[in-house]
Amino acid sequence: MYGRRMQQVSGSCIFESVQLGEIDRVSHLLQQDRGVLKQKGWGGFTALHFAALHGNRPMAELLLNSGADPNIPCDSGITPFHFACRNGHIFIMHKMMQHGADLHIVDKQGKTSLHHAVGGGSVIATQYLWETGMFCFTDADNYKVTPLHLAASTGNSDVVRYLLRANRCTPEAVDHQGATALHVAAENGMIEVCWLLLKSAGLHILHMKNHTGLTPLDLCNKGNTFRHQQLSRILTDFSHRPKDLIPKDSNVMYFWMLLLPSLSGAAVLIIAAALGEYGAILSAVLFPCLAKVILSQYHRLSSFQRLPNPVYLGTLAAGIIHCSACFLYKFLPSFWPAYALFNFSLVHFCVLVGLFWKVLNQNPGQLKEADTDSQFSSIRDLIEAGKSPERFCIHCECRVLPLPETLGLGDVRLGLTGRKRGLCAPADSAQHLLSDVGGMVAS
Repeated sequence: MYGRRMQQVSGSCIFESVQLGEIDRVSHLLQQDRGVLKQKGWGGFTALHFAALHGNRPMAELLLNSGADPNIPCDSGITPFHFACRNGHIFIMHKMMQHGADLHIVDKQGKTSLHHAVGGGSVIATQYLWETGMFCFTDADNYKVTPLHLAASTGNSDVVRYLLRANRCTPEAVDHQGATALHVAAENGMIEVCWLLLKSAGLHILHMKNHTGLTPLDLCNKGNTFRHQQLSRILTDFSHRPKDLIPKDSNVMYFWMLLLPSLSGAAVLIIAAALGEYGAILSAVLFPCLAKVILSQYHRLSSFQRLPNPVYLGTLAAGIIHCSACFLYKFLPSFWPAYALFNFSLVHFCVLVGLFWKVLNQNPGQLKEADTDSQFSSIRDLIEAGKSPERFCIHCECRVLPLPETLGLGDVRLGLTGRKRGLCAPADSAQHLLSDVGGMVAS
């Protein structure tokens, strides 16, 4: 009786110490009695559950090396390995697999480790599990909930893009209630996720009904938040279009923001010229206001398509256009007879425009398989080599090249060096890259 009471006390102590990160105290408790590793606390959690839940890698390694079992389920059937997957702790996941983590174990709802990784929103953890060859993206739990349903419910657009890429998941898949991922996203007001699903599957998915006869639009109309109201207007518009139509990105707002600096700057200059001597005062007032508006922009447009904001690219274009106009109509007439200077200026202008056009069409760093580091064929290789799993690009799905020591912090943040330095950006063109750079500068 006394021994059992002492074991309960030591078990309670180790739970508290693990949560507080007191690794020395935990080590001392394990030396006294390793039986506490199988002791269960609140919810049936073991000490390893708490270590995985808090993402404490040294603590998890200490417990595993001391004999902790990563396959012990809690009251809901969730193992420590499931917790590590849910929180995206790649190194803890790898360590648990080295200590016998069973990838076939599911919780009481039938969710696999892949479900937990997707539910936690970690693309890298999801890719790591997929590389084991033990999972399928179409796997469903006891309620026929697929990983895509889970990603749609959390609103994680990066995971949704990953699951829709290369037809990993089928948007038309339904759960036990007959609901698709679009039903789930619409019910939760996830505007960007709904747009991604519609672009992938087409508008016919918008007319699919669950077992109660409700469409995604019907579920969205039940919500009373601003997001639901905005999404309802979007889905209503799409519901009136042909079912076999696959919607495309609308570039109206994109081009408006692209031309905004040029048009606004031209308007200020024209008004200033019309006011004569008072024009300088007007310019001194309006141009700082225009700059404030531009610098307050985010790197993504506020529309549901979430396109990159090109306002900073537009600012660069506005500077080239306005400087060219001043040169042609103000400076050029003053030295027109000086043909040498005129020819040099003309060549300089053509080179500038040519370089600008090349920047617009240059890929900012989208990696291909041939550009990646051949030493690493999987995330597992990165981990075993002691490299950061963050070197796996979730957009290109490639293991990027190592960064040289001379690479500065500014280059890392802005991604200006692109493919040559192993950086990759999610944008598909240099226009997107420049707008993203401007957004980070503004923030």
